[in-house]
Amino acid sequence: MRTSAVIAISVFALVATGCSSAIPRGGGDPPDLASASIDLTLSPEVDGAGIHDDDLGGGGGLNECGDNDPTCQGAGFDPLAGTPFPLTSDPMRDPRQGDDGLKRDPSGYLTLDSQHASFQYMWIANSNDWGRGSVSKIDSKTVREVARYLTVTCGSLKAGSKADCDGTKGCCSFDDVDRYRARVNKTPQPGHQGVQLRDLSPSRTAVDFNGDVWIANRSFSGQSSVTRIANDLSECVDRNRNGRIDTSKDTSGDGQIATDCNGDGQPDDLDGVKAKPCSNGLPPEFLGLDDECVLFTTNTNAPNQYGRPLALGGGAGDAGATDAWAGTYMDGKFFRIDSTGLTRADVQLPQGCQPYGLTIDAAGIGWAPNLGEGLCYFDTRNPKNTGKTRLPQNPTHGAYGVSMDRDQNVWTGGWTQGNAYRYTPDRTNGFANLGNGNWTIFTHPGQNAGANGNGRGIALDSRTANTYYAWMARDDGYVVRIDASKTPPPKGQDLVVDASAMPAARVQGSQTIGVGVDSSQNLWGISYTGSVATRILVNKQGDMTAPDLNSPPKGNNKCPAGDTCPLRDQQQSDPSPYTYSDFTGFGLRNFTRPRGTYSYVFQGCTGAGLETRWVSVTYDADVPPNTGLGVQARAGTTPVPDQTWGGWTMPATLSPADLADLAPNRKDSGYLQVQLNLSTQSASAAPKVKSLTVHYECVSGVG
Repeated sequence: MRTSAVIAISVFALVATGCSSAIPRGGGDPPDLASASIDLTLSPEVDGAGIHDDDLGGGGGLNECGDNDPTCQGAGFDPLAGTPFPLTSDPMRDPRQGDDGLKRDPSGYLTLDSQHASFQYMWIANSNDWGRGSVSKIDSKTVREVARYLTVTCGSLKAGSKADCDGTKGCCSFDDVDRYRARVNKTPQPGHQGVQLRDLSPSRTAVDFNGDVWIANRSFSGQSSVTRIANDLSECVDRNRNGRIDTSKDTSGDGQIATDCNGDGQPDDLDGVKAKPCSNGLPPEFLGLDDECVLFTTNTNAPNQYGRPLALGGGAGDAGATDAWAGTYMDGKFFRIDSTGLTRADVQLPQGCQPYGLTIDAAGIGWAPNLGEGLCYFDTRNPKNTGKTRLPQNPTHGAYGVSMDRDQNVWTGGWTQGNAYRYTPDRTNGFANLGNGNWTIFTHPGQNAGANGNGRGIALDSRTANTYYAWMARDDGYVVRIDASKTPPPKGQDLVVDASAMPAARVQGSQTIGVGVDSSQNLWGISYTGSVATRILVNKQGDMTAPDLNSPPKGNNKCPAGDTCPLRDQQQSDPSPYTYSDFTGFGLRNFTRPRGTYSYVFQGCTGAGLETRWVSVTYDADVPPNTGLGVQARAGTTPVPDQTWGGWTMPATLSPADLADLAPNRKDSGYLQVQLNLSTQSASAAPKVKSLTVHYECVSGVG
């Protein structure tokens, strides 16, 4: 598919000039942009192929704004016209621009570069923090903890509070299985359920395309749940209406979050710190249930079902934040929870399936390992389709962690015997043959280098065009490298590979349950015993540098300490990190659904007494089959988007995208941020954006 658009009028200086007064269209008071959700739809004055040349100028025809207003302006980028798309990697970075997972091709067009996704944060679930459970946000480039959050909120509803939930207000979940069943059966929904606040035992985390994190709370002998936390302040909610976002932050700058700044023996929140201020005189770094970036908590399934597996797949329109598939271990069920917190679908796996984790491939198939043997799977796009794979020739599988490689093979860490397993599905007949694939068993990986523990978490990188590796955590404190791309999948029979001579690196602590690949393709080992995260530097060839486990922190720092970041900040509580899912988001961004984003903040009219009427976004792009391109916009009053800006429009997939509904929502919205969302499900194709233009008119603000 080719999407054509108006030829871009591209100027690098984005200040409109020559604006004259004009009478604004329509009348009445504008609605508030901050509370509005506006759709980007095709203008009725143009078609999907853009405005035709014979519609522009002369003879009373329409201009590029779709009318005859002489103040019509255009600003944007067109590399063939001499105004290239700026990127954050440029030597002189344009502060209005942002990108992730994109590059310029030889023609200067924007296209995907998933091997260089720039999201640098990791989200580590802390199973036992304060007897509740928390999640640490760690900067993978600086080896510092930058925030920490409880893994539930009492603010899911507008009437939320710390009081007990009565079904409509108090500490209620946003959604639950009873309300979901009522919607499916078209019966009245019961009141909202309460949120469990203690013994949450969070474990699996998943990072979406916005950088937000989803956390599954296992809640043994209680109510399992899923919580979403915003990565960006602009997504957080000022619930107490004090004009700022109250959220976790490393206010002391020591690289570690203090959870009890006043030493009262309780985790901090706003009430506790008001009664007894922090001993260092600084604002608290941890806000507990008062944190306004913890967006919602949704209960999953009935009590006592153990909320273990969690992964992200495509949501509505497959753009923006993705949806979470949260499973329960005891009964083999999964629930799809959308980006707002509503439960949208459910799956019952075949008998005998007790899912311990989840990864979703590029075709939307969810793969869930049994702690016992084999893999169970289901189609996220048609949840009635479920199945179980054949067992490997060595039936002692004991799958634990699970991940996906770029060739769409499924990997598991082998519990009890320390092996790693690769399953290559049979994709020759769609869903029907998926369970008839072949296994590769890598026996005793890293044993010669000292690794002898159980196999736990597993993760895949994308090292070069021809090379990638699997990395498995062995719980005696090692991370091992498995030569994945150098071992072709078997055809017609299973394959056993002696991996004992493959390299391994010792990390800090023990019970090393998790391993992750960050955006620089370095490794992280997460140790439950010792509550510590360790970075292992890896070069392009896949060679590990033994991490510095002995150097103390420097200066005021607590993190980093060499190549480690200890997460135990006080003696009252030991966080006990228990994470081995895609806690960096690398797998989602590169293997499940490769995706990239591009954004730019355009400035409108600047003359005295003038306001901006945003008209349209036009672009020229090639969008091959099995790839996607969506355009979103939001308006605000400040050069840098913040919480005062309005919400994003719904994604538009055709050009031009009409902004007529955007302008009346706030007369003083002199800035517009446009975001392009590029995605692909193809290993050989990606969308290309050739030009981008925003059109607007200058109107009189007098009267």
